[in-house]
Amino acid sequence: MSKDSKFTLRFSIGDPNGLQSGEWRIWSESGKSDVYLAIRAIGGIHKISLHASGVCNSSITRQFAEAQSNLVSPETGSRHLDQWVRPVNSGPLLSIPLRLRFPSTELRPGMGSRLKEKEKTWVSPPPSGHTLDVICNFTSQPFPSGQWPWCDDGGSLLGSTDLPNGETLWLVSRIYLTPPTLLSHIEQQRKRASLPPGTRLLIGETGPGNVRIITDAASSLHRANNEH
Repeated sequence: MSKDSKFTLRFSIGDPNGLQSGEWRIWSESGKSDVYLAIRAIGGIHKISLHASGVCNSSITRQFAEAQSNLVSPETGSRHLDQWVRPVNSGPLLSIPLRLRFPSTELRPGMGSRLKEKEKTWVSPPPSGHTLDVICNFTSQPFPSGQWPWCDDGGSLLGSTDLPNGETLWLVSRIYLTPPTLLSHIEQQRKRASLPPGTRLLIGETGPGNVRIITDAASSLHRANNEH
C-alpha cells in the first residue's frame, strides 16, 4: 500500500452467524502516520491514538467530553484516560504499544447491524480455553515478501500499511492458553462495571515492556461454549 494511502481495517473475532467479539476499527488518514483504534459499540465515546511522535493516548472523544464535561480532568482539562510513549523508528526492533486481547470466554451472539458485513474481516476464534491477541507492531525494518513480525512464532497477519514516517504498521494475531488470573480479573471488573447485557466491557492494563493491553470482554455472565 502507498505511504500516502488511507488505511482502514474493520474486524471481529468469531463467527458472523455465531459467537463473536465487538467490532473493531483500526485506521490512519492519507498522508498521516498517526494510527487510531476504536470499538464500534462505543466509537463515539472512546478512542485510542498511536501518534507518529510516539505519544499514545486512550481518551474519551471530544464530542463526548463536551456532552459529559464531568469526565474531563478539572485540573488539566484533559480527555486522556491513559498516556504512554513508544519508541519510534527503532530500526530492526519492534515497537509494540498495544495489544487487543480476546478470550474465548468473552465471545457472545452478535447483536449489531450486518449491513456492512462484507467490509469486515472475520478472524477465526481461539479454541476453548484460549485467548487471541491482536498485536500492533511498528517497525522501520523491511521484511521479505511473504513474511511479517511473529511469522515464525505462529503469528497470523491481519493487515499492514506503510506509513509516511518510514515505519510499517503490522497487525498480527497470536493464540495462547488463557491464564486463570485473567478470568478472575475479568469477573472482578464485570461485577464492578454492572453494564447491561449485550454491551462490551473494555479492561485496560499495563503489561511487560510498558505495552498497554485492552481486553474486549462481555458484560453478561453467560460463558461461551459452556466454559467455566
